[in-house]
Amino acid sequence: MPPRRANGSVRWIIIALAGVVVVVAAIAVYTFLRPVVIVTEVVETPVVQAFYATGTVQPAHEYPVRSNTAGIIARPEGAGRYVDKGDHVKAGDALAVVQDSDTRFMVDKARAELEERQKRADEATSPVLKEFDNKIASTTELLGIARREQDRIGRLVETHAGSASDFDKAMRLAGELAGDLESFKAEKESSRLQLKRELEVAESALKVAQWDLDQQTLRAPIDGVVLDRPVSLGTRVALNDHVLLLADVRPENLVMRAQVDEEDITRVRVEEKHPQVVKMTLYAFPGRSFDGTVTKIYDKADPDRRTFEVDVTMSIPDAKLAAGMTGELAFIVAERASAKVVPSQAVQDGAVWAVRNGRLHKLDAQVGIKSIERAEIVAGLTAGDSVVISPVGKLKEGSPVRTVRMDPTEAAGVNKPKPAEAPVKFN
Repeated sequence: MPPRRANGSVRWIIIALAGVVVVVAAIAVYTFLRPVVIVTEVVETPVVQAFYATGTVQPAHEYPVRSNTAGIIARPEGAGRYVDKGDHVKAGDALAVVQDSDTRFMVDKARAELEERQKRADEATSPVLKEFDNKIASTTELLGIARREQDRIGRLVETHAGSASDFDKAMRLAGELAGDLESFKAEKESSRLQLKRELEVAESALKVAQWDLDQQTLRAPIDGVVLDRPVSLGTRVALNDHVLLLADVRPENLVMRAQVDEEDITRVRVEEKHPQVVKMTLYAFPGRSFDGTVTKIYDKADPDRRTFEVDVTMSIPDAKLAAGMTGELAFIVAERASAKVVPSQAVQDGAVWAVRNGRLHKLDAQVGIKSIERAEIVAGLTAGDSVVISPVGKLKEGSPVRTVRMDPTEAAGVNKPKPAEAPVKFN
């Protein structure tokens, strides 16, 4: 009897152990055969949406200096040397002369003609007016004689010592001389007006000729710097040929001229009250960024590159900023001081999957700003929630899953594009 009871106890122990093994195996199967998903947490952080472009620092305005006439480039009178690339000039400075002998000849000719017209119009030296003065003087004298003769004959007629026909003849002569005198005076006045008119024409002709001559001297339109190497001395140029280029290159008058792709240009705006903010980095200033605003959008795209030029003015330019520097620009489209953010791969077919208590849950999350790296969740999630960033595939609502956690920053960087390609940036 005792041995039989011992065998029964052993059997029950074996059965119990087998049951434990089955339960453990079932738990192990349930645990380890569940699908594995990669999860990360929802984080709360400031968010910025932007698109990127490259740009070059350039003067806000450039002033090409062109020849106003055809001729030969020469050094301006009184200049110690001909201006060169990099020279600083003041507005009004003589930069070069485009010499043309014909223009100088026209000035000399106009000046000589003016001197002649001045002498002809001057009462003291005009031969034309002197001739009339002589005629007027002689006619006045003859008129005086004729009138005295008329008076004498008139007195004789009164005493019956003279004839009426002699009196009529003397009166006609006095009248003719009086008419001649008035005619000479009128002709003199007409000649004076004609000479005055000719003088004014000569003065205008000299002004025009002098203006043409002055146009041979090329002057600086602004205070600035010569940007390109001027045309060499002795070179013959035609009308409107390019001679040199000027610009004001002080840092406060420089802009960052960006090349914006045509698919992004509609997101660029120029507004006085709410100007679009632009973040800039220049290769000449590593580790620094500059703030600026959009000040001008050029209307026509480059036909080859299909990009639009956009001018961005720096809020606080560095004193060492120089034309020709290059860099990258981030045009801010939208920004939030605080937002709930997930890696962009967490948004799958317009939905976000969360893991709660070891099971999948499909959430009707509202997505706001979205980029290649991250997406803003407007509603439906809270900071710290676990969201799935690996493909859900055929898994359904409520499916049990195992999770592998990935750091949110690392998860967002999986699909991070190259800086030149990134359309959106989150901070």
